[in-house]
Amino acid sequence: MTDETHRAIRPSILYFGMPVVLLTTEHDDGTANLAPISSAWVLGQNLVLGLGDASQTARNVAVRTEPALNVAVLDL
Repeated sequence: MTDETHRAIRPSILYFGMPVVLLTTEHDDGTANLAPISSAWVLGQNLVLGLGDASQTARNVAVRTEPALNVAVLDL
């Protein structure tokens, strides 16, 4: 009998938990939008971002689905 409420994920969850992620998106006019975010984590093979749905960054991601995510090194 298997427990359908739990699933092992690989790799395990990685949550940054600090404002060390810089999310870069593109505006309609081609200029860059840079957003520091702290709600970003890896769940299995998926990257999960926590963005306010009224933000310009969220609007950009909805239109152009290829944002760049930069993570600072530990010594920064």
